Amino acid sequence: MAEQLLFTLNVPTNIKDEVVDILIGIDCITGFNLKNIEGYSKEHSEFDIAEQVEGHRSFYQFEVHILLAQLQIIKTALSPVCQHTSLKYWVTPIYESGRLR
Repeated sequence: MAEQLLFTLNVPTNIKDEVVDILIGIDCITGFNLKNIEGYSKEHSEFDIAEQVEGHRSFYQFEVHILLAQLQIIKTALSPVCQHTSLKYWVTPIYESGRLR
């Protein structure tokens, strides 16, 4: 696995602020991206009535550029918010990063 990773996490809207606070509190994270997304699924059983009518659920998606050694730190820090809601995440290798000037 690559040394640099993109940790992507989908979070229900009701716990966004809690996840922001956790990520900001992790010393090894210098920042992250946050965006609104609409999640579509064939499994509507967990959708509320409004979400079933709209056909999607609103989420916030976090993107955090990390090192492989930091992955477990982030997962451990997020574990308290996962006690009531499972959070979907994935890890993508980053082969290069930098700034264009």
